[in-house]
Amino acid sequence: MTARRATAVSQDEEALPTISGPPQFAVRARTKPGGDVWFTIGQGWEFRADDGVAYRLRFTMTPVNWDGELALMPIPDQAEGSR
Repeated sequence: MTARRATAVSQDEEALPTISGPPQFAVRARTKPGGDVWFTIGQGWEFRADDGVAYRLRFTMTPVNWDGELALMPIPDQAEGSR
C-alpha cells in the first residue's frame, strides 16, 4: 500500500508546474489565533492551469498555535520599494 501512495504523490507532483523566479506572494499567518500580528510562513507563485489561475505555495514553517488561517499577500516589486 505504501508503494501505491508514493506513486500517486509523484504523479500529482508531475502535474504541478516548476517553480522558477522570485516568489510573487508571501504566505502569512497570525502569531496566535485571533491575534493582530502576522508573520511570513512561506512563499507563493501564480501560474496558469487548464481551468484558470492557480497558486503554488511553499511553506517554510508551521506556527505552533496555528488555527489554519492564512493570508496570501503580494510582494511589492523591488523597483517600487526603491523609490
